[in-house]
Amino acid sequence: MSVKGYENEIYALQTRHTSYIIRVGEDRIPENVYWGKRIDRIEDFAGEASPAPVNMQAPHCLREECASFGGMRFKESSLKVCFADGVRDFRVGRVYAETEENRLELVLEDECYPFRVRLCYEVFEEEDVIKKWRIVENTGEAPVVLERIFSAQFGLPGTGYESLNYNGRWGMEFQAVSEKITSGKKVYESFHGLTAHGNNPVFIVHKGLEEPFRENQGEVWFGSLEYSGNFKTIVEAVDAGFLNIVIGINDTDFAWTLKGGESFEAPAVYAGYTDGGLEDMSHRMHRFCRRHLMPSGLADKPLPVLYNSWYSTAFDVKCEEQIALAEKAARLGVELFVVDDGWFVGREHDRAGLGDWYVDRKKFPQGLKPLTEAVRGLGMRFGLWIEPEMVNPESRLYRLHPDWIYRYQTREVLMGRNQYILDMSRQEVREYLAECLDTLLSENDISYIKWDMNRYASEMAGGGLPAQEWKSLWHRHSLGVQWLINTLREKHPEVEFEACAAGGGRVDYGAMRRFDEYWPSDNTDPLDRLFIQENYSHLYPVKYMRAWLTDDFGMDGRKIPLSFAMHSAMCGSLGIGTDLNRTSEEKREEIKGYVETYKRIRNTVQLGELYRLRSLKNSDIQCVQYVGGGQSAVFVFLDHERYGDPLQRITLRGLKEDSLYRFVLDDREIVKSGAYLMQAGIGLRLCGDYDSRLLILEEINA
Repeated sequence: MSVKGYENEIYALQTRHTSYIIRVGEDRIPENVYWGKRIDRIEDFAGEASPAPVNMQAPHCLREECASFGGMRFKESSLKVCFADGVRDFRVGRVYAETEENRLELVLEDECYPFRVRLCYEVFEEEDVIKKWRIVENTGEAPVVLERIFSAQFGLPGTGYESLNYNGRWGMEFQAVSEKITSGKKVYESFHGLTAHGNNPVFIVHKGLEEPFRENQGEVWFGSLEYSGNFKTIVEAVDAGFLNIVIGINDTDFAWTLKGGESFEAPAVYAGYTDGGLEDMSHRMHRFCRRHLMPSGLADKPLPVLYNSWYSTAFDVKCEEQIALAEKAARLGVELFVVDDGWFVGREHDRAGLGDWYVDRKKFPQGLKPLTEAVRGLGMRFGLWIEPEMVNPESRLYRLHPDWIYRYQTREVLMGRNQYILDMSRQEVREYLAECLDTLLSENDISYIKWDMNRYASEMAGGGLPAQEWKSLWHRHSLGVQWLINTLREKHPEVEFEACAAGGGRVDYGAMRRFDEYWPSDNTDPLDRLFIQENYSHLYPVKYMRAWLTDDFGMDGRKIPLSFAMHSAMCGSLGIGTDLNRTSEEKREEIKGYVETYKRIRNTVQLGELYRLRSLKNSDIQCVQYVGGGQSAVFVFLDHERYGDPLQRITLRGLKEDSLYRFVLDDREIVKSGAYLMQAGIGLRLCGDYDSRLLILEEINA
């Protein structure tokens, strides 16, 4: 049993290697008294008082599971409510527990008002992950306004912590930044209507200011929010001598009114602890995502090699030209052919067409059928690009329903990328989109959808709601998007969906629940992608990360050889975006060879264990290893050589010490033991600018 209650209202959440211990004190406040390496003798926590510093009172000095605003608390809270009479705090009068084999609910009832909070926990014992979320219930008749409803709160004893998150911007997502939290607080958030490019809804902390985060040693506490909207994470050094972490829906411009009998469920956080560094954190969360978060249809299956037409044709999409392009793609070994933007009515440029999800009969006189049949005949599946949450002013939809967007009636509507945002809180908007897209998928042989969102949200007003409820629209939009994708997936379970938002603007566990893969960045520069992909892989599985080869990397003008570019893209789920109409036959043959090699190692890369052996952030090379099913793939990258640089020596990980492994290096077949490869390593000579190697190791059966 992974959840168990003990005397003195102590509750233990036990995974294979960790313990999370909660105690309800005499003041009826649930507090976390331990989170770390597994302890089996839970009785030792009985009677242990939570020390309060001089001149400080509980509950400020407690590591609360749900610190509410108000009272003698001055740390960041995870709950703020306003009752109908203006009272703005929640005081617990009664606590009781409901336990199952792997679940715990702590029910907190207000001492005065008919209002309760359910703190919910679920233990994933094998993966060493704990799920935390909460449900608030208005059991009375008078309305209650939620002004802050975070999903979870965590407390870690002592001081001297360091926090890791991912700063960034469009085209340069997932730039890891670690910061010491010695006093005050650090806030990571999005206020863009979706996850966005600047931060990510996660927390990763470790203790020890003298030691940096390490790959394969050191304590790490971590968590990730299952939400694709506005989020906020606060990591705070509390003056009472502990670290306070809160994470959930961003409370900026947020309010949600609970009428009598209504409830609100906050999105879940998946959290864990390891003493094995970032590497073990990644292994645990990758396994957890594959087993419990990813859509079940494709979770254990590798993704196909994809070709996308954007860099070849942009908006100039015509049926016969797409068929000719598909023929070229098929000869490369591509398995999925995708027509990007430009296939629907009026889409000659980015100023028109969004919202009218009907095939343009000028470009496809007989509909999509001739193209889909041709693609199928070439042995490939077919996919399309869409952007359902958006509408152009120059569209039939907007002309018919100008009220279907978010806007302030007294202001000129702001545009981003020549488009408005559809009000996804409206049922009629969602049903229109569901009907259009269901018809599109039902009438055509479509196996894949790339779901984009190319602007941030603003002017969140409308929804048929009174003005005092407009602050709920940020969250209602997220719920509307969830409803739409859930509806389409239920009707078309065979279709593969990719999440994209101007690159990596929708990379989070909420999207992972509903999409089969992410587009992590519009930046396809192979060197930049190495940094993006490395940091992305901390909490997100490799399989979920689409990585393309393109001609013009478009961001910094680097000239990088095909081998380096292909190896960089082969570190994820491979896609091709090269303009095949302008690519020489010689280059196409080269690409074909790399695609064949990728298919040989695809299962290992997408579904195996990842080891980040070396990083260009603190080394002269980047080295990434994948292990699975008796095979290991090792990618090594050198961005530039300095005169006299020594021979590189790479020690591997994750192999079997007693097994023998065969691989080819410099046209020589070599056999070495796992012990040798992990201790003595492999010597490699890389030279010049943008050199790279791929080693494929095969375990030799005894």
